[in-house]
Amino acid sequence: MTNFLSGKLIYNFFYLAYILNEKFINDQSKRNYMADKFLEYNNKRVRKKFERIKPKNIAILLPHCIQNYDCPFKITSDVENCKKCGKCKIGKILELKEKYNLEVKVATGGTLARLFIKEKKPDIIIAVACKRDLISGIYDTFPMNVYGVYNKIIHSPCINTDLSIEEIEKVLLFLGKKN
Repeated sequence: MTNFLSGKLIYNFFYLAYILNEKFINDQSKRNYMADKFLEYNNKRVRKKFERIKPKNIAILLPHCIQNYDCPFKITSDVENCKKCGKCKIGKILELKEKYNLEVKVATGGTLARLFIKEKKPDIIIAVACKRDLISGIYDTFPMNVYGVYNKIIHSPCINTDLSIEEIEKVLLFLGKKN
């Protein structure tokens, strides 16, 4: 119980500092600082939990903006609808899904993400999202084990964003998944 309370207190501190930075600091690099520190703290906490105990059920949770905006094959209902054309990284995510036996969900928002988590009950979630959605999602789901990875905004937010397959695979290897 003490661990939970101290952990929640630390998360509250980071989240409040993040919100205040977003509200009152104009310099983008300074605004990102607290979000980066929060994500770093969270990911260290999650890695520490899985140093000795390897999770059995791993899920990857992705934002819908990872999919190519013009793709006619919508993957929010079923990621397997992807035709692996190479215009986005969903095909590569499907390769990871098969290679490491993962659950993968593309969510259009927090409600769908929470429904997926409640339904699948993964031991750990590797969540990819933009800064705001990732930080608030990690905060909202504490004490769940959510390892956060920022997506890469190329041209504009919420359209044709990118992600690092290498970073996700590095986390999977740390978690003891074998290829």
